[in-house]
Amino acid sequence: MQKFFILILLLALSLNAEEKKRATATLENGSIITGTVLRQNSEGVVFDLGYDAIHVPKKKILDLKFGDANEVKSKTRKEDIYSVGRLKPGAVKTLVDRHGDSVVMVKTVSGLGSGFFISEKGHIITNYHVVEREKQITIHVYNKTSAGYEKKEFKKVRIIALQPVRDLALLKIDESELKDFKIKPTVLSNDKEFGVGNLIFAVGNPLGLERSVSQGIVSSTTRAIGYLRFIQTDAAINPGNSGGPLFNNRGEVVGVACAGSTAFDGLAFGIPVTDLIDFLKNRETYLYDPSMPQNGVKYLKPPYTPLKKSKKKDK
Repeated sequence: MQKFFILILLLALSLNAEEKKRATATLENGSIITGTVLRQNSEGVVFDLGYDAIHVPKKKILDLKFGDANEVKSKTRKEDIYSVGRLKPGAVKTLVDRHGDSVVMVKTVSGLGSGFFISEKGHIITNYHVVEREKQITIHVYNKTSAGYEKKEFKKVRIIALQPVRDLALLKIDESELKDFKIKPTVLSNDKEFGVGNLIFAVGNPLGLERSVSQGIVSSTTRAIGYLRFIQTDAAINPGNSGGPLFNNRGEVVGVACAGSTAFDGLAFGIPVTDLIDFLKNRETYLYDPSMPQNGVKYLKPPYTPLKKSKKKDK
């Protein structure tokens, strides 16, 4: 009789475990935990890892999604010269290894910045202010070999389009110079759930320090400066990061780094990916004119006619 009750108890526990949902948590340090959720409350989440149970405090969790991380398939679609989609989540180290080769250094006579590939044909996104008034641009890429990273330089680079208001520029390396060089283009995000508190990290070249990675969270997705909207983050963005990508916890580009504060720590800004996609879709409006290297489009002042004051007749 005792064995029978033990068997019933084990069966009940097994059924209860099957009813529990599996979830994937992204922690503030970029780590990923996937397991069966035994308990979830205001204090945190308890995961069953199969061989052990672990309690993760709520304040340490940046993102919690139900479903196995391995069940999340990469879904991307080609849109003209760029791709939009949803990739598998991962730890920051994994994502940097996966997408870091897409980031480049943009060098001009007057300075340097960052950029990233969006197509296998050599299309690159950077900031307008990185290439403003410049005609001679060099792209430095970092090719991974068995011995480590090897720097490669491309000098046949032309400006395709400029959007000075939104601070975006589209460049392209000449295909004759690319030859057999294999490009790993980034994927632009269409994640509608991306918001405050989510993990974000930047890869760029601050002060010329190649392939530097900084990590933080999203402080705001609707920060208005003037009449423009920005992503605000506490990830370190320094001179040289301009034009580099801001990635989410799936390695999708969610923004373009454009500004950081030299007076305050943890205060940086990026251009939302929605504005980048709009620029790419309408790039013919902003085609580069070599005769006007300072501008991709010229905005004329609206006509102004002063109002005439009516003269009152004396009675």
